[in-house]
Amino acid sequence: MLGDIRCEHDAWQAMNASGRYSDATPLSAAARGAATELFLDHAWRRFLTVVDHAPALLDRCRPASSPWPDDAAALSRLADAVIDAETLVDEIVHGGFVPEQERRARAWSAIETWLTDGETFLRQARISAPHRRPALPVAAPARPFTTARPAHRGP
Repeated sequence: MLGDIRCEHDAWQAMNASGRYSDATPLSAAARGAATELFLDHAWRRFLTVVDHAPALLDRCRPASSPWPDDAAALSRLADAVIDAETLVDEIVHGGFVPEQERRARAWSAIETWLTDGETFLRQARISAPHRRPALPVAAPARPFTTARPAHRGP
C-alpha cells in the first residue's frame, strides 16, 4: 500500500511542481486544489490498510536486537502516526462529523510520516518476521505407481 501511495504522491507532486496536467494542459488554482483533495482522499483510503495491519507488525520489531538499533526512533514515530490515524478513524466512526479539511490534514500527517520512515519499517519487519524452514529436498525421484495384478487362479 505504501508503494501505491508513494507513486500517487510522486505523480501529484510532479503535477503541482509543473503546474500542468500530465497532458501538459495548464492547471488552474481550482483544479490544483481539487487534485490535492482527490489525492489525499485516495491516499487515506489506501492508508487504512496500513492502519489495520501495522500495529501487529510494529509490535514484532525489535530494533535493539537488529543490525539497525537506531531505527527505534523511526519506529516510534510510525507507531505514533498509526495511533493518530486510529484516533481519527474512531472520531469519524463514533464521534460524528470531522470537517474534511481537518480530516485531510490529520490523515496527511500520518501518511507523510509513513512515507518518510516506511523503508525503515519494512527493513525491521522483514528481519523480525518468523523465518520459514526451507523445504526438504526429495531424496529419491518418485517411482511410477503400478498396480500389481492378482494372480490368476484357475478352477
